[in-house]
Amino acid sequence: MMHELLNKTIENLPPLPETVMKLRDYIDKSGVEVQIQEVVNIISKDPLLTADLLRLANSPYYGFSREISTINQVVALLGVGNIKNIAIANSLNGHLHIDVSPYGLDTATFLRNCTEEVNFMTDWLGEEDKKLFQQIVPCVMLLRLGMILFSSMLIQNNKDKEFLALIRQNNFQNIAFIENEFFGTDHLSFSSFLFNHWKFDEDLIESLAYITAPHASSEHVKKRSYALAITNRIFEPYQGGSAYNVHEAIALIQEAATQGIKFDLQNFKNKLPPHAKVNLEVEVQM
Repeated sequence: MMHELLNKTIENLPPLPETVMKLRDYIDKSGVEVQIQEVVNIISKDPLLTADLLRLANSPYYGFSREISTINQVVALLGVGNIKNIAIANSLNGHLHIDVSPYGLDTATFLRNCTEEVNFMTDWLGEEDKKLFQQIVPCVMLLRLGMILFSSMLIQNNKDKEFLALIRQNNFQNIAFIENEFFGTDHLSFSSFLFNHWKFDEDLIESLAYITAPHASSEHVKKRSYALAITNRIFEPYQGGSAYNVHEAIALIQEAATQGIKFDLQNFKNKLPPHAKVNLEVEVQM
């Protein structure tokens, strides 16, 4: 039954705003022939989207040294592919009703954690690999999208208490296993499916799809998948920042290095949030 409800949830997903769909479809159809001025023209006809993109471009997320005042500048600095992903992510982010009580989580704390997750990525990769960070910002913004939509579905169908009882029985461990039992998939996999549904950039979709197995992703997105996997360990909704998760994140950085993917380990440790940094010296059994 829950699998049927999941299908209904997918069918009832809200459509993207008209301008965002027009922008996405133009970029996708044009391919290498895309015209930057046409991208600017599409965006400029929508005052709300224009304002949102300018606000995001001037936010600490991107860390530009000067004020960005025109859409031409935004497109030139971030690139057409990034603009498409950011426009889709921002439109979704602004239209979600969020209540994660079916997961036994406080919604205000959950939202604060999501914001801190993006801020951490800004601090960690903003100088070390700014291009990488710019590419995955939309993904980090929506990393918990599956959990949000699962929660909404559970509440709407009066299954929230049953789901929460199962989580409590498992002491808030193995959440993905319980999600699979209920929905036939886990929230991270569902998020990846949604990225495909809304036609995000294919590289971004793959980056998220391999968040639990970054070593298996394609070479050209492998560093993105590792960055997402590492961040997920630090901000996982239940055990994020725990001694075990911190050491798992470090192990992922070391694993990435064996595949020629370099992260500055000391920089990572320096930028960890306080709740995680205190666990750096705690010994754990891996």
